[in-house]
Amino acid sequence: MAKLPYGFDGSRPYLNDDGLRDASTETEAWAKLDDVQTCLSKQKTLPPELAVWLGEAIRHCGQNPDELLRRLGLKRRRGERGSYGRNFKEYWQGRLWHLGTYNKDGRSIDQLVKAVQDEMTAEEVLEVPTRETLQDWFAEAMTGNSRVR
Repeated sequence: MAKLPYGFDGSRPYLNDDGLRDASTETEAWAKLDDVQTCLSKQKTLPPELAVWLGEAIRHCGQNPDELLRRLGLKRRRGERGSYGRNFKEYWQGRLWHLGTYNKDGRSIDQLVKAVQDEMTAEEVLEVPTRETLQDWFAEAMTGNSRVR
């Protein structure tokens, strides 16, 4: 059997998650770190998704502590205004764009935003963005420019 990195156990199934919602918020990143700490304190092998998340953050941080925190989702990147990770925003902004572009029912922006909030709740997103944040993401997706309030 091939040696797998970061404590993988080849006998365990690997859930192929797209990772778009992983560590999307600081709360989720801290929850993952808590899971890592629990595994280590019980001397158990890290689950594959946690091992990859932590290992890749370490590998790509270049021994820069600020970059390590950014890659773990504990610190925002330069220029990021919101508390949501880049992948999280891109995924849900894409969802807003899709609903806005293919809006055959003639639904209002508020109805589209409400639909996305309902999807987030159904997917058990820990920190659902506010209506205003989602409206900003919608405007940015549709026009290519940030909304000015």
